[in-house]
Amino acid sequence: MYLKNLELEGFKSFADSTNLEFKNGFTAIVGPNGCGKSNVSDAIRWAIGEQRSKTLRSTRITDLIFNGSGSRKPVNRAEISITLSNVPAGIRIAGVPNMAEDVKVTRCYHRSGESEFYINQIPCRLKDITDFLLDAGISPKVLTIIEQGHIQDIITSKPEERRILIEEAAGILKFKSRKNDAVRKLDSSRQNLERVADIVQELHRQVESLKRQAAKAERYKNFKAEIKELSLQLFAVKIKRFQVQLKTIDQELEEQTQKKTEWSTRYATFENQLLKLNIEIEESLNRLNSLREDIHKLTTQISSNEQTITFKKEQQAEAREDIEAASGEITRMEEEVESLLQQTDNQQKKLSDTSKEINDQEKNLEQLKEISEQKRDALQTIQDRVQVGERKVFELYQQTAGSNNKLTELETKCQGIELRKQNLSKEKEEILNLIQNNQSTLQERERRHQSSINELQQLKEQQEKLKQKTLECSNQAQEQADVHGERKEAYFNKASLLNSLEKLRTQFEGFNEGIKSLMSQQNGEKIPGIREVLVDVLQTPAEYETAIETALGDKLQSVIVNSYSDSMEAIGYLKNNESGRGLFVPLNPKSTPSAPLHLNGTKGIVGKALNFIKCGEDYRPIIELLLRNVVIVQDMDVGMHLHQNPEFQGTVVTLNGEMIESNGFITGGSAKNESSRLLARNREIESLSESVKELKVKLEESRIKIESDKNALVELETSLKKTNEEVHQKELANNNSLRDLEQLRQEVLRLDNHASNLDTESMSLTQQLHDLENEKDSLSEQLLEMEQKNQAEKESLAKERTGLEESRKVLERNLMEISGLKVLITSLVGRRENTLTEIKRLTLQQKNLQQQIEKREKDMVSNQNRIIEIDNDVSVLESNVLKQTREKDVLSNRAVKEEENLRENEDSQKQMDQNIRELSRKLQEITETLSQIEIKRSEIKLQNAHIEERAYEDFNATREELSAAYDEKIIENEIEESVKDLKQKLERLGEVNLAALSEFEKTNERYTFLKEQQDDLAESIELLHSTIEKINCTTQERFLETFDKVNENFKEVFARLFQGGKANLSLIDKSNPLDSGIEITANPLGKSLQNLSLLSGGEKSMTAIALMFAVFKVRPSPFCLLDEVDAPLDEANVVRFQEMLKEMAVKTQFIIITHNQKTMTFANALYGVTMEENGVSKAVSVNFN
Repeated sequence: MYLKNLELEGFKSFADSTNLEFKNGFTAIVGPNGCGKSNVSDAIRWAIGEQRSKTLRSTRITDLIFNGSGSRKPVNRAEISITLSNVPAGIRIAGVPNMAEDVKVTRCYHRSGESEFYINQIPCRLKDITDFLLDAGISPKVLTIIEQGHIQDIITSKPEERRILIEEAAGILKFKSRKNDAVRKLDSSRQNLERVADIVQELHRQVESLKRQAAKAERYKNFKAEIKELSLQLFAVKIKRFQVQLKTIDQELEEQTQKKTEWSTRYATFENQLLKLNIEIEESLNRLNSLREDIHKLTTQISSNEQTITFKKEQQAEAREDIEAASGEITRMEEEVESLLQQTDNQQKKLSDTSKEINDQEKNLEQLKEISEQKRDALQTIQDRVQVGERKVFELYQQTAGSNNKLTELETKCQGIELRKQNLSKEKEEILNLIQNNQSTLQERERRHQSSINELQQLKEQQEKLKQKTLECSNQAQEQADVHGERKEAYFNKASLLNSLEKLRTQFEGFNEGIKSLMSQQNGEKIPGIREVLVDVLQTPAEYETAIETALGDKLQSVIVNSYSDSMEAIGYLKNNESGRGLFVPLNPKSTPSAPLHLNGTKGIVGKALNFIKCGEDYRPIIELLLRNVVIVQDMDVGMHLHQNPEFQGTVVTLNGEMIESNGFITGGSAKNESSRLLARNREIESLSESVKELKVKLEESRIKIESDKNALVELETSLKKTNEEVHQKELANNNSLRDLEQLRQEVLRLDNHASNLDTESMSLTQQLHDLENEKDSLSEQLLEMEQKNQAEKESLAKERTGLEESRKVLERNLMEISGLKVLITSLVGRRENTLTEIKRLTLQQKNLQQQIEKREKDMVSNQNRIIEIDNDVSVLESNVLKQTREKDVLSNRAVKEEENLRENEDSQKQMDQNIRELSRKLQEITETLSQIEIKRSEIKLQNAHIEERAYEDFNATREELSAAYDEKIIENEIEESVKDLKQKLERLGEVNLAALSEFEKTNERYTFLKEQQDDLAESIELLHSTIEKINCTTQERFLETFDKVNENFKEVFARLFQGGKANLSLIDKSNPLDSGIEITANPLGKSLQNLSLLSGGEKSMTAIALMFAVFKVRPSPFCLLDEVDAPLDEANVVRFQEMLKEMAVKTQFIIITHNQKTMTFANALYGVTMEENGVSKAVSVNFN
């Protein structure tokens, strides 16, 4: 099996879809630093199940997605697919045996946080992928991928961490995983068994208790049924009595309503008469306003006509003035036309003279051009001869310069040889001095090295002390963090409970539906007059809450309103919206006389209930009305004694909530109603508010303490880190010192060899200097001949240049004359153009003046006609003004008569208003009488409704059931005594669990079920113990067998890579091979046995590679990716590493990321990774034949 294909898209720097094809053998991936080579390693590691961001060289998982560059936007997903080929048949994938030769594993991550996993394009879990790869011998935790700079981690890791290499080779990682699963299941099963055992024991106790409670509940139900029957009969008799009273009140209401109807009819008649009179007044006003409006319009028209006449006369005067002005303008413009004609004639003559002069100058220009052309040809002939001479001189100059350069070069070489001989002499002296200095330096460094070893030992002792302090500080910080966590949890629990209670209170949870509907105002309506709910306006100490809640009962949910009419409106609202029922009390309720309470100093009396209530003064009358006859006592015995006192006419309530009413009704037991614990909830909200504030203060104090501990821990960790760094640096310095000492010895030997080489080189330089002197003499003679020939050519060239210069000056004078003529001709042409433009301007100006003369003549004729039209218009307007004045006078007379009629109607209206006010007062009196009757009727209805509500709340009885229970023959006193007797029997029963019957059946059924579960869990635990024991035996056997094989291979490979030497693997705890760490010892050839940390970087890498190959010999990995593992190796070790790699590549596919050219040439295939576009990696394949 091997890695056949890798597909990347949107992963780190691989923004585009990239496909890398791999073959069996050895593939190299190359490229410059920072181009994205290691991202290929990260991609494979991520695809095979790695989940730690730090291992993938990222701070968070979203860093794996391409994050954009200067020219590209970020992408939203990263996807990696690897294809494994030659997969053995039978390996299970997601529980199903594999039948395909190739298996494709895909992992995708979206920036929004979703992950997707596929095997052969089929969605799966990450666990399915890791299980399949573990069976195939691939895991991110072992030798499948060796990261850049981490090859040495194989041997420098902790002994316990090295076990995974042997476990992977032994193939027991999957067994270990299954064992861990079994251990987790065993722990879970034990916890479940303990929990189930506790539950079974508790359920057994509950079943026995519920048996007794069920029998008691049956008796309780019988008593309650009798109480319901008798109570409904009493309620029915009272309702019947209220119905009779309502009938009488309805008759009286009908009489008063009839009387109100008569008065309302008369009131309506008066209002109709008044309405008719108002209509007449309105019509009269409309007519008067219409006349006034017509008069105003005529006035406006007259004024407008008069203004128009004035305006017309002004226009007539303006027209006459314009005629006079036009006559003067025409005379002036005719004079200007005559002047322009004379100017045009003068310009025509000037144009003719200019054109003649231009023709003469153009003829002169043509003659000069012919002369200039002849002189230019003669000049060109002379110039050609000069150029030929210059070329000859230049060629001779080049030959001379070449000879001079060669001569200079020879002189330079001679000087260089002389200088080299001097340098060789000096260098030899320096080398002799260096040899002497190195000898003394070597002795000094050996002394320093020993001193450094002593300092390292002291640093390690200091390091151990800091570690201990850091651990103590960390434990202290953790303890403080635990305390903070407990406080934080308590704060959030109480804050959450407070928010829940406040939310329940805001939403009026626990109240009747009617009260909840009115107070929460969910439908947006607001009933006027509603103030508060009674439970919210009073407070009492916690020990009296139960007593007060019992005494008030459902009245705690009473809604306080301003008046009785507000109560009726609220009840109407509840009926219209079908929102349930409610209890209402006015702010100033009707006061009824009550007998004084005679307590007579009875022992066990706590006091009057009113004394334990706090409320606002506005609500004090309501509290006094409800609790003025209520006394709180210690227990029921005291209450019964007080109630039986003939002088006591009040209600008694115990601290436990048992109550004896003045009429003898007794309330007791443990039944809860909707009003239960409302006072306690309000008190709990206040208490929780205080607790939350205190916890918040404590939480802040512990947070500050944690910050302080953290700062101290950070300082210690910083010191420890600094000490660790010093130890590390000191170890590096010691290693470097050893290496430097060896290098210094080699340097002394090298300097001796170099001194002898310098003597040989000095003799060779002397011979070279003699040969160069001979060549320099020959070259000097040739150079003298060339200089003589060059001088003759220069003299001939000077004569030709003199003739050339004279011809050029003659030609230039001729050209200047031609240029002067061209300028003159251009000037004359410009003058001619200006003259033509001026002629055109004068002609156009004449034409414009002629058009203006014609226009002004037309204006004169138009103004004369306009004067005549204005005279006619003024005559017509004056006639209209006279006619409109007469119409205005007629309308004014009609308006005076209409005003007199309006005053008469207004007097009648005042009398009618007085009659209506008198009748309205009488109607108000009747309405008030009706209101009083309605209030009385409402009170009776409220009492009736209260009884129906009690019947519904206490017994869930409907009106039909109350009607059916009515019996006119019953005696109320006897029935009340029977009910009282039954309630006493109920009280003697004590607390009764009505749900005991159903709870007994359910609990017994659950008890039986959990007992069976307990037996199953015990059996499961035994089976898990057996499984773990079996896994331990198999794992230990395989581990020890593989460990021995890997150890033998490690010895062999180490000796081969180091060309000698010894290495060994050993178990730290041989008695416990399943958990024992593995110790590595290495002894390269020529060195004494030493700690691994004292090995050089290259030796550590070679030791790690030897262990890796030893593991692969036992169990070859399908593929192995090595990221720059050859970087620390020198040339000789690289060759040995490559030879070993070639042998291992027969059974394991190797992919190596490298910068080493030898490694590249050794590869079967080569991939180059480049970054042609900033921030975007691209792969290029190179195949070798």
